[in-house]
Amino acid sequence: MLSFLLPTNIDVSCSKDYILIKYNEKAFIKKNSPEISFHVIETREGARLFVSSPCATKASSALSNIYNLIFGLSCGYQQRRRLVGIGFRAVLNSITNNDDNTKQIEELKTKTKNYIKNRFDSKSGEVIEYITIKLGYSHEVTYPITDINSFTVSSVDGRSKGRLIDLQSTNYRLIKKAAAEIRSFRYPDSYKGKGIFYNNEVLKLKKGKRKG
Repeated sequence: MLSFLLPTNIDVSCSKDYILIKYNEKAFIKKNSPEISFHVIETREGARLFVSSPCATKASSALSNIYNLIFGLSCGYQQRRRLVGIGFRAVLNSITNNDDNTKQIEELKTKTKNYIKNRFDSKSGEVIEYITIKLGYSHEVTYPITDINSFTVSSVDGRSKGRLIDLQSTNYRLIKKAAAEIRSFRYPDSYKGKGIFYNNEVLKLKKGKRKG
């Protein structure tokens, strides 16, 4: 049987079919698998959530998913990407989906990857937030922001004169996916040292070809 201590600002109640997680005025319901059961037991340290299942792997996976959800609600997740390169920039923008901006939205779709284009589609009148990134290509790259609670762009201190892209979200899976997609626009170059880095990533440069 696996367990972890619940934060004091999270209220969890379990039943046979679902688990209810309350945080402030928000409530999240997660359905239970017939093979997995959850129990909340009060201990000296506080309320503790237990999970039991005949399969240890399923129990561990279920507990991990619930832990990620609860941690995201109580503390939140943060990802940071660092743009390194001369002229590399990122700017936060927004556009309203209406008839006047239809042509501009279609142009933004051409500046991003195919699997992200549909995220520019929205209901009429809705505001679409996106970032425009300059990465040394002949064109700018756009990335639509969806399901991310907070998205900021700030300057980097130091000689690199780059940009920091900060993402904050309560959903671990979504924020990791968004950070990975942004990094995929330009992976770090092992020879020139340019690209989109993790916050504390250090890249060991390779030696280029030498004449003679």
